[in-house]
Amino acid sequence: MRKRFQLGRAQLDARSVEFQPQKINARDVYGDIVLAQAVGDVHVHAASVTQQYHLSQKHYARREWASMLADSVNNQEADVRARLLADSGDALAADLIFRRDDLGHSQWRDDAGAAQGTLAGIADYYKSLRLHRLVVLGDAGAGKTMLGMQLLLDVLAEQAGAGIEKPLLVPVRLNLSGFDDPRITASGVSPGRVAELFSRWIVDEITAAHPLSRRKARDLVCEKWILPILDGLDEMDPEGTLPRRALAVIRALNDSAHVGRATVVVTCRASLYERLAAVTPSDVPDLRPGELPILQNATVVRLEPLAVERVQRHLIHRFGRARMPPPASPPADEMDCEPAPADPARRLVVAPRWQPVLSHLGEHPDSPFSTLLRSPLWLFVTIAAHLNQGSPAELIGLESAVIRERMLARLVPETVAQHRPPRGGWSASEVHQYLAVFAGHLAYRRAEGNGLSTGFRPHELWQLAGVRLPLLLTALVNGTLTVLLLFAALVGYHDATSYWIPPFAAGKALLVGGMLFVMWVYVYSYRSPGQLRSLDTTMLRTPSGKRRLLVSCVWPLAGLGLGYLFGLWFSQGYGDRVGQAYGISWVAIGFILAVETVLAHRPAAVRRPSLVMSQALLFQYTVLISYGLFFALAFGGANWAAYPWHPTSFVDGAFLGSCIGLAIGVGRTCGAPGTRYAIAWALLTARNVLPRRRLGPFLDWAYHAGLLRLTGIAVQFRHHALQEWLGCRR
Repeated sequence: MRKRFQLGRAQLDARSVEFQPQKINARDVYGDIVLAQAVGDVHVHAASVTQQYHLSQKHYARREWASMLADSVNNQEADVRARLLADSGDALAADLIFRRDDLGHSQWRDDAGAAQGTLAGIADYYKSLRLHRLVVLGDAGAGKTMLGMQLLLDVLAEQAGAGIEKPLLVPVRLNLSGFDDPRITASGVSPGRVAELFSRWIVDEITAAHPLSRRKARDLVCEKWILPILDGLDEMDPEGTLPRRALAVIRALNDSAHVGRATVVVTCRASLYERLAAVTPSDVPDLRPGELPILQNATVVRLEPLAVERVQRHLIHRFGRARMPPPASPPADEMDCEPAPADPARRLVVAPRWQPVLSHLGEHPDSPFSTLLRSPLWLFVTIAAHLNQGSPAELIGLESAVIRERMLARLVPETVAQHRPPRGGWSASEVHQYLAVFAGHLAYRRAEGNGLSTGFRPHELWQLAGVRLPLLLTALVNGTLTVLLLFAALVGYHDATSYWIPPFAAGKALLVGGMLFVMWVYVYSYRSPGQLRSLDTTMLRTPSGKRRLLVSCVWPLAGLGLGYLFGLWFSQGYGDRVGQAYGISWVAIGFILAVETVLAHRPAAVRRPSLVMSQALLFQYTVLISYGLFFALAFGGANWAAYPWHPTSFVDGAFLGSCIGLAIGVGRTCGAPGTRYAIAWALLTARNVLPRRRLGPFLDWAYHAGLLRLTGIAVQFRHHALQEWLGCRR
């Protein structure tokens, strides 16, 4: 025991000696610290390089997307601008002038900017703003849309040669009348929520009108690579009502938490913007005390009427003729002639019928005719109404109301003469009649307070035939067609089995279900709001479309599961073979729903008005035929699998399936606007209210002729004055 204790003590002493403190070498410690710091710097630098690499990759990707969007926007806006100007010449010939306006509010926070600017220098004026937030005010026809369009084209032109390392700000012009989400005016909705809905709407508008996927458009919007030029703030709410929708948009643009008071350009009539500034918390309970319901940190400019000299310059630019060079030695009888007058309008040679107008502008700048010509809208209307024939000098000396009446009365015939309708088209009186129908419809909607009065959607024109009659006829047509198809299926069942009423409980339950389905078709056809849908195969090439394709795989699996349960239930009385065979046919419904999930969407913008209804009808017919075809194949295969010994088993099953499938397709599309549109068109053409040819070609012609314009899928009159004039003469 003693030896063992001494041995353990010796080992303990040896270990204590081994772990005694050693002398620290400062050089070794400093070297270790430097090495650790170097390793840390390498890791930090590597992480920074990796982060910069990913950021640069995202930047170059966004730059490519923005360039693609900028090209598309530039092409579309250049076409719209050319159609807007028509044959009136270059807009810069009558250069607009605008001046800053504080609306008389001491609480106003502006975005700096010069005291005045012009149409030609709008891009430079906008770049001089600190936060690049601009509000353009003016009366109807003052040129607000043209100013926004010129800013868009100038910004794109200046950035065309920018290096790829710089971000690209893509201006996109959007009409706010298309932002009709009912949630923005709901009670208690916050500005942040409206800002989220507004950003989604911008993404939808970009993806619908330009070749850019939803993911890319959302990324550009979130990273503030998009400059929204918001036109038509005054068109969001019905006239004479509290501008709740416009107020919701302004508050969303002022919400710093979601949009960060991003760059934006807003155009609006001065009268409505002043009404917004006068809104108080008593009018809108959600308005916070002291909150000014106008765009904050923004410069407000107001367009002024054209100067007389600019109107003269524009007319000379449009109708001027080049003077022949004078001879080297003038004749003797002209040597003592008086020199040419100093007025440049008199020195140049213009068309003789426009010379009295130029003289009148110079001598009587405040006359009613001169005052109208100083408005860009009425200058355009005057030129368009007297483009090829007629004497504008006849308007000199008349009252303002009479001048407007005569110019608008000449506008449609002159447009028809300039833009010939297709062969077998419409005369000037017919064009006048059809446009008056649309204007009267908008006036009726405004009087009833039913929607906006600035435009109509082609798939809603069935309301021209009345509110109840087209719905009743649509319900009658859909319900009767469903009854006939199901009766044909019952006849086929009787020919195959000699039974009119199925002998088993499952068959009787299906018969009762068919009756209830017919009743549902009748009711839903009458009460459905008319959902607009179209097919878009390009969705399959987008990441969101691929995700939807993956999600849509749930429908065939669900159809398989429901079909198995249906087979177990249907086999009671008909046998397992028949029950499971027909149960598998439920997969057909799953496949059709999967295709709808991937390809169906609500169109937000189209290239021409006729595409609204043509795409809706294509969707309706495609769904109807798909149900009939899929059910024919499924029931034919199921009947052949259940009765392989019968020579006509596949044909009998296919006939039964096609009838049932078409009946289900009618029920699936009974809420689509195609049927009621076709019924209303038949009623209106019988009354000679609408053109006997298809309505789509007429809308396309009026759009290309410059009488109508497109805002998303809504069709609007190019000139509000023409709409009002036609509406009064409906």
